Amino acid sequence: MSRTGKRPVIQSLSISAVVLDGASPLTKQIPLVLLFAVAVVMSVITPTLAITSVPALVGAVVLLAGATGFAAVLPRVNPAGSLVFVVPAIDFLVVGVLRFATGESASIFSSLAILPAVWIAASPGGRNVVYAFVGVCGGLLVPFLLGSTLEDNPNELARGLYSACAFTFAAAAVNDLARLARNHISDIQARERVVRVELEQASVVQQALLPTGGIGATGYDIAGVCLPSRAISGDFFDWYKASDGTAFTLGDVMGKGVGAGIIAATVRAVVRSARNHNDLAIALDRASETLASDLADTSTFTTMFHARLDERTGIVRYIDAGHGLSLHVKADGSWNRLSSSDPPIGISVDGRWTVAQLYLAPGDILISCSDGILDLYDGTIESLRNVAEIVSSSADAADVIDRIRAVITTDVTDDDITVLVLRRPGV
Repeated sequence: MSRTGKRPVIQSLSISAVVLDGASPLTKQIPLVLLFAVAVVMSVITPTLAITSVPALVGAVVLLAGATGFAAVLPRVNPAGSLVFVVPAIDFLVVGVLRFATGESASIFSSLAILPAVWIAASPGGRNVVYAFVGVCGGLLVPFLLGSTLEDNPNELARGLYSACAFTFAAAAVNDLARLARNHISDIQARERVVRVELEQASVVQQALLPTGGIGATGYDIAGVCLPSRAISGDFFDWYKASDGTAFTLGDVMGKGVGAGIIAATVRAVVRSARNHNDLAIALDRASETLASDLADTSTFTTMFHARLDERTGIVRYIDAGHGLSLHVKADGSWNRLSSSDPPIGISVDGRWTVAQLYLAPGDILISCSDGILDLYDGTIESLRNVAEIVSSSADAADVIDRIRAVITTDVTDDDITVLVLRRPGV
């Protein structure tokens, strides 16, 4: 077998050893209990097997029951685990008594000693191999303590020592595999911690890039929130001063996680670069070109709602690029969804972007959401009715955000949830 072929096998054995070490004492005890029961049944029903001492067999049952009961309560009475080797020590004694009760040197059940030996050897520390050897030897000597003699069993000591050495070699292999697996798992955990820290830092940076106040539309109320389903969001919102008023944008990149977050940051920066152009289409043209050229290998696209507000007149010009999740909620509670006739950016099409406009009267609110908000309800576009009801009953833009947050009942959502709210206060 090649070196690369051996590696998965070794890793599997190593991980199995660590899993054994991490299992509860009762879980480790169950295989011995089951095989002990099989040994007793075989001794009763198989003519060629004999029970040579019923009292010893009963004693073995009592010892095993005691060891198993102790294994069950050990995590509670000894959380530190300092007494964990008491159970396999009793098991070695159980195996020795079982051998005496089922034929002494003729017993076929001496191999049961491998189970407590592996239990001990799988624990951290090379000295545990020595403990396993001592335990196996002790178990093999039990029949002599109960009455067996060398005259009756002249080869028993030699055979017992040979078995002990064989079991110890197995225990040494388990101990080394477990050590390799612990090192491997430790390395993985260290890398995971580094990745986790980097993701947390990236999340902090991403959230810091989102506007929280300061520059806004004079005489208007604006607020937004981005709630990632993972550490990094594929959504973004933005608002900033532009050449002809205040620009505001909400984008939703296909996908989630770090990759979508990088693309979202790129698209946001590209859209911002067109702030000094009055033509809204320039921002989307640049973003679409970036996705079609620089980010072509990602095979992704972004839906977007991009708008400009004329603060003096209340006129909002906008382009909806495949988004379709923006609402104009009027002061009287009526509302309508802004239609989307253009494709998402990043999809190659011929023609110009469609620029539409609306009048934001005093008391009106314009809200744009990512599709994650639909999952808070039934997942359909009809869920926007619930959003409109929240908007019409809210005191201001910040209140809209707070009420939507209140709808979220879990810490983890299936999709990023992003909301941007622009309100013109009533007269």
